[in-house]
Amino acid sequence: MKELINELETALIQSGNPILNNMDIEISHNTDQDIINSFKDAKLECCPELLELYKWKSGCNEKSLFEIENAEKSRALCSFGNIAAYPISTKMYKEYQQFEQYWFTDDCLCPFIFNGIYEDPVLINLNSKSKDFKAIYFYSPALLYPDPTKIYDSIESWMETIIQCYKNHIYHIDEEGFLIVDSKAEDELSRKLNPNSEYWFDPCTTW
Repeated sequence: MKELINELETALIQSGNPILNNMDIEISHNTDQDIINSFKDAKLECCPELLELYKWKSGCNEKSLFEIENAEKSRALCSFGNIAAYPISTKMYKEYQQFEQYWFTDDCLCPFIFNGIYEDPVLINLNSKSKDFKAIYFYSPALLYPDPTKIYDSIESWMETIIQCYKNHIYHIDEEGFLIVDSKAEDELSRKLNPNSEYWFDPCTTW
C-alpha cells in the first residue's frame, strides 16, 4: 500500500494537480489512533489500507467535496471526486444511518469520496466478514444506481487505476488546475484492472 501511495503522490506532482495541497485538513490529527478512534466511534473497523491512506493524507474538507460548480470540470483527485477527510466520512456514515434510503450502512458501506453531491457518495466496504471487503461502490438513485454498484474491486485496485490514468494521460490537468478525463480510455482501463466491478460493464454508463 505504501508503494501505491508513493506512486500516486508522484503522479499527482508530475501532473501538477493542485488538489494534492488540499488533501490534508486534519494534518495535526492523523495519527494511527486518531483515525482508528474516528471509525471506532462510528462502530466501523478501519482496514489497514485505508489507515495508511489517511496517514498519508487525512482527506479533503467540505468545500472541496461539495462546493463544486461543475462536476464535469473540477479540481479533483479522480473522476469520482475527492477523498473525504476521515472525520467527515465517519460523521456522514452516522448521519446516513438515520435515513431509510441509506440502508447500505447496515452492511458497513462507508462514504469515502464525493463529487459535489451529498446524496451520491462513493462508498468503501468496511465489513471484514464480507467477500467484498475493501471494495468500492457508487450510489446515486438520481443516476439510476439505487443500489450500491461496485466500481473498484478493492482500495488497492482503485489506487492502481488512478495511478495508471495519470501515467497514461487519461487524466490530465488543464491550465486552470481542473481534472480533464478521457472517459472512454478510463472505462477500458478500469474494466481491465477491476474485472469484478459491474459498473464498467454497464452499457448505459460506459463508452
